[in-house]
Order: sequence, then C-alpha cells, then structure tokens
Amino acid sequence: MSITQKPYHFLIRRVHSLLGLVPIGLFLTFHMILNLSARGGPEMYDKVIGTMRNFPGIIVVELIVIFIPILVHAIYGAWVVYTSQSNVLDYKYARNWFYIIQRISGIYTIIFIITHVYLLRFGEASFAALQHFVSNPYGLIFYALGVLLAIFHFVNGLWAFAITWGIAIGPHSQKVLSYALGIVFVLLSAVGLTDLTAFL
Repeated sequence: MSITQKPYHFLIRRVHSLLGLVPIGLFLTFHMILNLSARGGPEMYDKVIGTMRNFPGIIVVELIVIFIPILVHAIYGAWVVYTSQSNVLDYKYARNWFYIIQRISGIYTIIFIITHVYLLRFGEASFAALQHFVSNPYGLIFYALGVLLAIFHFVNGLWAFAITWGIAIGPHSQKVLSYALGIVFVLLSAVGLTDLTAFL
C-alpha cells in the first residue's frame, strides 16, 4: 500500500502544511528582518548574531522550533517530490508551473539551508565570513537564489495552506489570495535582497 493510500496520509499533509507556516515560515520572516541589522555595518550585525547565539537555551529552542520542524517538513517534502507527477507540459496553466517550481524551490532550499547552517553554526558566524562567501560571484548567485526560492516556497506554500485548510475555497477568494501573496512575495524578497546587499 502506497503512502497516498494510508488512512493517516490526510493528517500527514495537514501537519506538513502547518509546519511550513508555523514555525518555519514565521522563522524565515523573523530571520530576514533580523538580518536587516547588517545594514548597520559589521559591528551591529556581529553584536546581534552574538546575542542570539549566547541566548540561554538557544540550542534547545533551535532544535524544537527550527531544526526538527524543518527536518520533518523536508523529509515529507522530498517524498512528495519523489512520488509526484507533473502535467505542466500537458496543461500549461500558471498553477501547474507553480506546482513544479514549488518542488524545485523546495530541493534548492534544503541545499541552501544546509550550506547556510554549516557556514554559520559550524564555521565563523560573522559579517566578515558572509561577506567573504558572497564576494565570490558564484556564492552571491547561490545566496540570492536561495533567498528568492525560499521565499517563493513559503509564499506559494501559504496558497496551498489556505486551500488545504479550507480558508480560500471559491475562485474569487483564491484570486484575491493570489494577488495578496504576490505582494507578500515582493515585500519579503525586497527585505531578503536588502539583507544580502549589505554584505557586498
């Protein structure tokens, strides 16, 4: 029996979509806003990062609020990518393209997060370290794509969340939601890229 036939598959999908919003999506937004401190220069950024790393119980918080939810979300997401069948070549609707881009962005985001965490948690978590990484054109492209695709994955996931949880059911509400999330994508992308340019 495949996983799509399991009686608990419905619950797994609900948990997967919920984790994408809380806590992962909220953390992504918080993380990008926090990184605006880089606009204040190396000293301010390093002070903020140092304060976060020295926060009491930060390891436990990171495990429960960040790493475990991301791991669960990523494992099930990888299974969805492995078992999904795209019909984008048969039906060239925008949502079909979003379907395939959602899966590509998910894979890229996993690679991006692993690299980012390795650099900051197991390397030197400093303004200078990130500046050195993005000073390489390939590093800059890698980070810029990582930021944009992570935001797309989150925002497009919000659309799927609203559908899955019965928040946006009719065509009109889904259309309004699409426009609203388009604005959210632009705003978050502006914040994320503003963070990145601070290191150039």
